[in-house]
Amino acid sequence: MSCYNNGNICWDVFWAFFWIKNFFKKVFKKVFLKSILKGRRAYMKIQILGTGCPKCKQTEANAREAVKNLGIDAEIEKVTDVNQIIEYGVMATPALAVDGEVKFYGKIPTVKEIEEVLK
Repeated sequence: MSCYNNGNICWDVFWAFFWIKNFFKKVFKKVFLKSILKGRRAYMKIQILGTGCPKCKQTEANAREAVKNLGIDAEIEKVTDVNQIIEYGVMATPALAVDGEVKFYGKIPTVKEIEEVLK
């Protein structure tokens, strides 16, 4: 079936285009504009630097809770390789980095402290 009928565009194609355009417009507003208006980044990567000790696990739990409280989209990654930790310039663990920049090291940051950094 051709979408051209006497020079007019098929209504199915028109409505499909209209629906797709509105769908992406809504997604853009929900995801990006809300985070921009609130002063938050739309996506971030949080690294927990440590060998897996109880302090490192508590730091990870606090980071997950802070992300949940703020409602942001973030990937939390555990870095346990000592050589990678040293590449960050960290000599005392646990440490927390946001988008590759170390924010805390040598102590367990509280949920409130992490939330302040992530805002």
